[in-house]
Amino acid sequence: MKSILSLFCLCALPSLVAADTTVERLSRRHLKDLIAARDYPAVFQAWNPIDMPGVWPLWTNDNRLRAAAKHDVLWEEPVSQLGFNTALVLGAEWAGEYAGLATEFTPLSQKRALANRAMMLAKNPAMIFLLEVRWRDAPGSFLPEDSPFWRRNADGSRVPGWDNGPEPYYLLNPENEAFRANIGRQARLAIESGIYDGIMLDWSGHLEVVKAVRAAIGEEALIIVNIHDNVEHAKLYASLINGSFMECNPDGPGLATRSNGTTWDKLRDGYVFMEKHLREPRLNCLEVWGHRDDHRRLRAATTLALTHGNGAVLYADPNPLPAPDHMHDWYPLWDISLGRPVGEGQTRPDGIVERAFERGLVLYNHLGNGTRKVQFQREMKRAYDGKVSREFWVSDADGDIFVSP
Repeated sequence: MKSILSLFCLCALPSLVAADTTVERLSRRHLKDLIAARDYPAVFQAWNPIDMPGVWPLWTNDNRLRAAAKHDVLWEEPVSQLGFNTALVLGAEWAGEYAGLATEFTPLSQKRALANRAMMLAKNPAMIFLLEVRWRDAPGSFLPEDSPFWRRNADGSRVPGWDNGPEPYYLLNPENEAFRANIGRQARLAIESGIYDGIMLDWSGHLEVVKAVRAAIGEEALIIVNIHDNVEHAKLYASLINGSFMECNPDGPGLATRSNGTTWDKLRDGYVFMEKHLREPRLNCLEVWGHRDDHRRLRAATTLALTHGNGAVLYADPNPLPAPDHMHDWYPLWDISLGRPVGEGQTRPDGIVERAFERGLVLYNHLGNGTRKVQFQREMKRAYDGKVSREFWVSDADGDIFVSP
């Protein structure tokens, strides 16, 4: 079979079933068609924004919307982000003294969030908006201290949770059926608000929680769970979730694994599995940690996502840095407009995986495959540095996008 390169050169809680109004709101967005029609590369924002104040200032609401609209998927979570004094993009805030018991968003914040959503969609009609609903742990102010929704030690004290918050965090108790119902109730409220297209669940999820959320929000809304590249978790949730937040730190050139570690093999194989087997419409979000000036690692993450599936990508700061997680630069590579893929990725005889798009070609060279020479039948431009030639070299653990000059 000719390579694409050659061709390119030549040419459950039943009582919480979602209301009809929810389905009507979502049907207007036609989420499956929306995801299928988006331009690539697709990039996502995980909670925190672009961190380039000289280029992308965030001091005003208009500034924040402009920067956020560069992304195709965005999720936020008001409890923790506001605790860090991080400005929200959409801006919906739970009403009442305890966010964990809220029965609505504050009217003013809901109105603001709907307006912000509309303004971002005007800039980027492909955007998908998700709300993270807390299920594993939360700041102590999330619920009354004596709430049965907290997980407790034998002496009755609350079990400590995440240790990097602005106030003490404590573990929640997803084994409590009433708490799972509460999670589903808040997930449904989020969807019925008209602000969000789906729900994000962090911390690898919990099967009964995922079931409760799916039952609550119905069949149309989206669910993604932070299951990294874990294929066994993907099998467990396959009929329930639309995607994984693949928060990963693969070992290899540029950044030695210290936390959230995996390998490029596992990341690739997990992504391929999830792109084939999770619920449609699929919304996998592949994140690689790395130093901001390590463009080789950036290119590897971006081209892996492009050649092995139809997911979104993020190259972001490593979580252990003393700064808000998932901050990132915006890279010119992500501004290339490739259009839609015109076929699946294909492995060439030299081991490089290539995939043709409407306006370009993407090559990914996996770690361990060695540096390879790539030759075109006509001059092409390499995206990351603008070089125009018929011949290029591509290192392993690297890749690139090529377009007509």
